[in-house]
Amino acid sequence: MNIPSICAELSVISISKLKELLSMGGTGGIARRYMVMNSFDGSLTALGIIIGSMLANVEEPSTILLAGLGASIAMGVSGGFGAYLTESAVKKQELAEKESAMLEEINDTVHDQAAQVSSIFVAIVDGISPFVAASISFMPYFFAPLFKFDIEFAFVSSILLTATTLFVLGAYLGVISDENKFLYGLRMIVAGVVTAILVMMLEFLH
Repeated sequence: MNIPSICAELSVISISKLKELLSMGGTGGIARRYMVMNSFDGSLTALGIIIGSMLANVEEPSTILLAGLGASIAMGVSGGFGAYLTESAVKKQELAEKESAMLEEINDTVHDQAAQVSSIFVAIVDGISPFVAASISFMPYFFAPLFKFDIEFAFVSSILLTATTLFVLGAYLGVISDENKFLYGLRMIVAGVVTAILVMMLEFLH
């Protein structure tokens, strides 16, 4: 099957059938991991661009916004295609192992369909996650010209939004692992602080 044919099939699959196929493909846990990892990447990429723009004394919000969203789109496309190719390869291997164990071909069966649907779904999650996370960080730069925010206010707001996003991602990991959500949130923020320090150190190389 190719991607267009799979998308055509998805358009006529009922919600209950789709849930069944995703469950068969073991998609839930995989999608959650991709969502958190790529949202994390999107937030840290945004943080790097925001701090780098401040160090470079960029005064035009649209310049920062375009640079940030451009990087986010590139991450999303790269992540989406990468996830699809990776998951497709893994699912093909799993199907081959099932065929070997069952001593029969399972192409064009519900198992094959579940593998294809799973790969597409994971790719979509992988592609959207960094873009959404980064977009949250860059929102103040979008609204700055509309509400006449100065660049410093947009910078501080973006940092706070990024920190909030990182904390929420960490807390979500705490929920998944059934451990301390606050501690997981702080760990994510620490990663953001480390990123900020490393980016600011570039000023000494300037």
